[in-house]
Amino acid sequence: MTLTQLNYVIAIDKYKNFGVAAQHCNVTQPTLSMQIQKLEDELGVILFDRAEQPIKATKIGETLIKQAKIILRESQKFTDIVSEEKDEAVGELKIGVIPTLAPYLMPLFLKDFMKSNPAMKVVVEELQTTQILQKLDDSELDIGLLVTPIDHEGLHSEPVFYEPFMAYVSDKSSLAKASKVDQKDLNSNDLWLLTDGHCFREQSLLICKNRKKTSDQNKNLLFESGSLETLKKMIDQENGFTLLPYLATMDIQNSKKLKEFNQLVPTREVSVIYNQYFRKNKIKESLIKTIQNNLPKEVSISTNKKTQIIDLPMGKN
Repeated sequence: MTLTQLNYVIAIDKYKNFGVAAQHCNVTQPTLSMQIQKLEDELGVILFDRAEQPIKATKIGETLIKQAKIILRESQKFTDIVSEEKDEAVGELKIGVIPTLAPYLMPLFLKDFMKSNPAMKVVVEELQTTQILQKLDDSELDIGLLVTPIDHEGLHSEPVFYEPFMAYVSDKSSLAKASKVDQKDLNSNDLWLLTDGHCFREQSLLICKNRKKTSDQNKNLLFESGSLETLKKMIDQENGFTLLPYLATMDIQNSKKLKEFNQLVPTREVSVIYNQYFRKNKIKESLIKTIQNNLPKEVSISTNKKTQIIDLPMGKN
């Protein structure tokens, strides 16, 4: 049994196809198939049911695939421990970032982080929270940058900053003349939302829950988007409002449309999250420090008495 064979097993389980798995492992399909056959002969079991389309792991195969992932994670610790001991930032760092953070946060710090770690290859993926959690479980990502708290077995998180919410309102909205807004004034029927799957959507609904539904917004229009930028453009044309994280407001030219919250300020906690096998601790500390050093003054690394952390309903996943 070799680590290479275990990598092939995991690739087949992921892509459900020998040919596709071989391409991603940079080998020919006959080579991959031969190695899988050798491993099955050595173990005396069948790992995959080739008759199924797409290919499916057998019952014993599923158990062994889970163990293969653990073995490969443990083997990676060798190089990670050595790099930590030598104080070297080498190798590859795979980061997953949620869509409501990626376009606004990454340009603030990524250049400085890479300058501080010139030998480190950084790979960034923009993914929804559930995708990041799954890839962290499978060690396909090293770190996630997402909204917490999240209670997910085997994963650990460290808060990095606290980002306030702001209201972005239409000129036609009843909120347009207000200097600041109160949560009690937010009518949920006027709220423009991201599509399902975005944690920011769930937080927005929590802030506006149980609000009185009185609106003259066009009832014939039901519109949800996967982009905060699209929501802003729709509000420029229509009635109503949306909620935005502060970093998403920094390039807005017409600041009159932006409203801060009065009294308690709804805020989201942004953290780095990683699995229990993660060993690149000095890199993680460098990442956190670089992010914090590049934040605007309106985004704090700590809370105060006016901060209201908005929980995540999906945080118990």
